[in-house]
Amino acid sequence: MANREKGEVSFSCEGKTYTMKLGTGAMCAIEDATGKSIGEVGKALGNPETATLTMVRIVFWASLQGHHPGTSLADCDELIDEIGVSRAGELIGQAFQAAAARKSPDARPRTATAAP
Repeated sequence: MANREKGEVSFSCEGKTYTMKLGTGAMCAIEDATGKSIGEVGKALGNPETATLTMVRIVFWASLQGHHPGTSLADCDELIDEIGVSRAGELIGQAFQAAAARKSPDARPRTATAAP
């Protein structure tokens, strides 16, 4: 079960529950794969004129890696085909919202300390 406070979103497909999360690792993988910042990707996905299926696939794949490591792009193709592109887009939107909600306006970065 997904924990929204941790930025997680879950869905079921063919009797299995999957958990998506756009954490740091997922965001870096998306930026690496697309050559765009995570903000650019989010903006592009929010506009039907600029959203691409390739981008949906990459974000879907990256968001699953934290809880389902080793999930391949081909696995994601099958999942998206099963749940539908519209549902995949909705889940990605929820994952972006959950990731943004994790950030508290009062949060301060921890100060790094040198190892002894």
